[in-house]
Amino acid sequence: ALSLWSILRDRAGATRIPLPAAGALLLIGVFITKELVVTGTLAMGSIGAYGQVAYWVMFWITTSVLCHQPKQAEIILRGLAVGAVATAVSVMLGFLFGAFNYYQDDSVTSSAGWFNTAKTITGVLVTGGVVLLYLGRKKAGWLYPLLASFCFLGCVLTYARAGSVALAAVLLWLIFWALLFGREGKQQWVSRFLILTIGVGLLLPALVSSDKLFARWDDFQDPDKAGSGRETIWKVALNDYWNGTADQQALGNGFNAMSEMLFSKLGSDIKHCHNDMLDMMLVGGVPGACWLFFLFGILLWRIGRTSFRSVEGSAGFAILLTFLIHGQFTGQLWGTDAMTYYMLSLSSLYTIGRCISPSDAPANFEAHEFTTNIAHA
Repeated sequence: ALSLWSILRDRAGATRIPLPAAGALLLIGVFITKELVVTGTLAMGSIGAYGQVAYWVMFWITTSVLCHQPKQAEIILRGLAVGAVATAVSVMLGFLFGAFNYYQDDSVTSSAGWFNTAKTITGVLVTGGVVLLYLGRKKAGWLYPLLASFCFLGCVLTYARAGSVALAAVLLWLIFWALLFGREGKQQWVSRFLILTIGVGLLLPALVSSDKLFARWDDFQDPDKAGSGRETIWKVALNDYWNGTADQQALGNGFNAMSEMLFSKLGSDIKHCHNDMLDMMLVGGVPGACWLFFLFGILLWRIGRTSFRSVEGSAGFAILLTFLIHGQFTGQLWGTDAMTYYMLSLSSLYTIGRCISPSDAPANFEAHEFTTNIAHA
């Protein structure tokens, strides 16, 4: 309602609606229509799944339409930072005093705080840590790097492997960016954070034994159990897609059909494929997979427009890396918390980055700058 009211007052606001967000709402309509036509009803599982996507998409649209000034975008980033710190506090308290330990079968003492899953809150923690580093870019002292490290340590203590892989990729990217571009702006905040990271890395083995630290990776010795059974899940999903009818491959089966197929073939309560691309192939067929590629492409293009040399571009690419890795190793599209963090932080960074850069720069100059940055990288 707020978005519509704003657009009615200023029609230019409609141009700020991200195309992938509008495409997602259109896809949800197609999914619902197909399921109603084929089955004559709409299962509760599908209603919940499509509602979760609509939830973060509407947040993305609303912030894009209403928050188009740097000060507004920074307010959103501060809110995301507070949420990430609160999540990290919950994880730490759970680790110290006991809470949800989803990986106790792997002989580790992990913590998901008081949340019902670890795999999506790691997206919140890594994204929130990057946002904290960005917010502290002009601040003196160690507060923001310390808070970012606190969020990243919380990610490690969940023992969720997709989160650890995403965190490692983000750290490597920040080191690469600091070496390539950071010196141009004398980014001391990066140096402080990297010093803290090295210190935590040296301290961690003293706090947690190496056996405990790597216990979650032992299942890779068994192909059927690798990645908590993800290899098996992915094989089942791929086989079901290739063996489906032309209509099913083209338009998908819907969320409920995917869940029922996984339950019948795996015998456990697995709702989706734990891989965004496989999920969209089974749920939405070719249009679903194309939309996911389009989403990634638009997000990368937006980061490129702000320039990879900039702090906004660096933070944006780190968050996009987090989304990509989480999405392909554990699935994120149905997680409202993580997806809201990805979309709102990227939208805010894009708003700030575009306002900082010259608004009258011709499009061919921006494209040339983006290509040059890629070539240099």
